[in-house]
Amino acid sequence: MGFFSNPQEAERKANLKKMEDKRLAFAQAMETRGFKPEKMLFSQLDNGGLLAVCRFEGRQWLILGPGFGEDGEFELEGFDRLSVRAEEVRVKSEGMGGMFGFGKKGQHGVEYHIARADGSEVVMPFVAGRNAWAEYVLPKNPLLSTRRRRGDANIVWDLKPIDGGQLQKILETAEAYLNA
Repeated sequence: MGFFSNPQEAERKANLKKMEDKRLAFAQAMETRGFKPEKMLFSQLDNGGLLAVCRFEGRQWLILGPGFGEDGEFELEGFDRLSVRAEEVRVKSEGMGGMFGFGKKGQHGVEYHIARADGSEVVMPFVAGRNAWAEYVLPKNPLLSTRRRRGDANIVWDLKPIDGGQLQKILETAEAYLNA
């Protein structure tokens, strides 16, 4: 170990490489399968992973990505029609609303609870002050690109934080994907 080596940074880089290896394997499997949806909606999960939803070949599809440093793999599930239930999220701000490090920022938005084939549920959150989101079209979709990403390769870090002013537009976009 060198004088300036940092074990936390070495672990972070190893986790990034492992995450990118998983993503690349998933992208290559999807290319082999011919899975190329035109548009895809992404949401950051509370564990740091991602959930994407799209429509392809007349079906709705969910893609679950593991959280950073977790052992899981990317998963793809197809549905004739998603079973979705929406729950409003409202968390009041406390103290100075997070200004100058005092108190906590408030949160507001919607969590979509989606039933999976195995009977479990997955939550797709669109909550201002907590999560991030993005909508990608081919060929700019970073999840399905078969080229290796460099540097900070975690796709979740490319997603945009949800701004309260944009929330209504984001929710309308999410409704269009989830209730198609």
